[in-house]
Amino acid sequence: MQNIALIDTESINSSTSTGVIFSIGGILLSPELEKLDEFNFFCRNKPGHIPDPYSMWVNKGFHQMQKANSSHLEMMYNFHAIVKKWSPCVWGTWNGHSFDFPFIEKENYRSLLPVYVLKTNQNMAADFLPFARASKMFYQNSFEAKKNEKGNFSFKLTDLAESNISNLDKNSLHTSIGDCKVVWEILKKMQKNANPIYNSILKTTTKELTNKTLEENKIFTAVFYWYGRSRPTICTAFATHSEYKWPIVFALENDPKPLINLSRNALKEILKKPGKFCRPFPSNKNSVCLHYAYGMEREDYKALGWEKIKERANLIHSHKEFGKNVGEILGELAMEKKEKSADKPEKNLVENQLYAGGFAKPEDQKKMEAFHTTSDWVERNKIVDQFDDERFHYLGKRLIYQNQPDALLKKEYKAIHEDIAKKILSVDENRFQTIPMSEKLCDDMRNEKNISKEKLEYINAIDEYLHQQRKIYEKAS
Repeated sequence: MQNIALIDTESINSSTSTGVIFSIGGILLSPELEKLDEFNFFCRNKPGHIPDPYSMWVNKGFHQMQKANSSHLEMMYNFHAIVKKWSPCVWGTWNGHSFDFPFIEKENYRSLLPVYVLKTNQNMAADFLPFARASKMFYQNSFEAKKNEKGNFSFKLTDLAESNISNLDKNSLHTSIGDCKVVWEILKKMQKNANPIYNSILKTTTKELTNKTLEENKIFTAVFYWYGRSRPTICTAFATHSEYKWPIVFALENDPKPLINLSRNALKEILKKPGKFCRPFPSNKNSVCLHYAYGMEREDYKALGWEKIKERANLIHSHKEFGKNVGEILGELAMEKKEKSADKPEKNLVENQLYAGGFAKPEDQKKMEAFHTTSDWVERNKIVDQFDDERFHYLGKRLIYQNQPDALLKKEYKAIHEDIAKKILSVDENRFQTIPMSEKLCDDMRNEKNISKEKLEYINAIDEYLHQQRKIYEKAS
């Protein structure tokens, strides 16, 4: 087994497309979960990006961001040096496939750095949250967890820290390195008290491993999460999503007989509705795949019986056309959804085009390497002018604006500066965090009943920062 690198990020707001990571922390663990190394990086905010006061209050990172010595690009260089030093390993996160991994990938994209560095060169990407949920479901004593107002277990790291860590330093919560330490504690308890589920984590950390696991387990228990609860579901993989290339699984509490011989149109109408008989099992998102015996603990599966479940799975696999139709229809529905959203303004933002725009061509990849090899910003500007892909031309100019604006031609600087001013001073609702949005949030937070002196002073400091940014960019508008 490889080493495990726990990582966590903190950001100025929750948008992975237009936000900024200002802190990355990590702990390198041996396969036995002994600490081998750690890092904790901070950086200054990127010029032209506005913090969300709520996010900054939660992560308490505003003052550290303000006094950081590193630029954002320097922090990314430092992070990539760590990745090179620690690789290959299992890069592990808490809810990382929904936030940390795409955020880091998009920051790499915006920095003209290798995008998928955590998932290539024998590295694996793990998300421990769904496995922790499964552990608590099947091994109640695997670790302690509070219940929320709805009576469901809370898997927020702050709640888990308070329940599982003695002598807890609450100031470390919502910091990159502090959150890594909480995850480390939960992993140790999972390894000890829910070992079969802990060991299953590595079965789906790559597309290849996920596909291999599904081939070896015709019938298995998946654990899906919706409406605030984890739900064990006995499944069989029977189709491939024609657009996203994900495996599609059939939930075997459903009877396939009425579905198998439906026309494509009738099948499409059913697949449009929520609560359908099948679900995606993304092969790139570390999905939970357990022995079918775990699912048989559910009362409805007990009532159905193992023989009936096997019979349903065999029936599905004997009708290959059914699986082919489902995969193709789901692809059609995905394309229709894309077409409906194609005209939305945010779709045209370069920041949103990492995945839609595809990989950089080899020629542009070489230019990116040349960009980072030289330390001469004037030379870097010349390299940016040579990009074939307009995305990287735009992002390269933005990088120079953020780090060495004097290297830009005056007309280039003016165009970027005015574009940023237009976006962040806008009073319209959009995907960019704007100064008016953040100013209103500051006012709302200051008007909270019984606000503490600490919180008031913190919000006032953010508000002063916003005031300074407004003065800078109003001159360009």
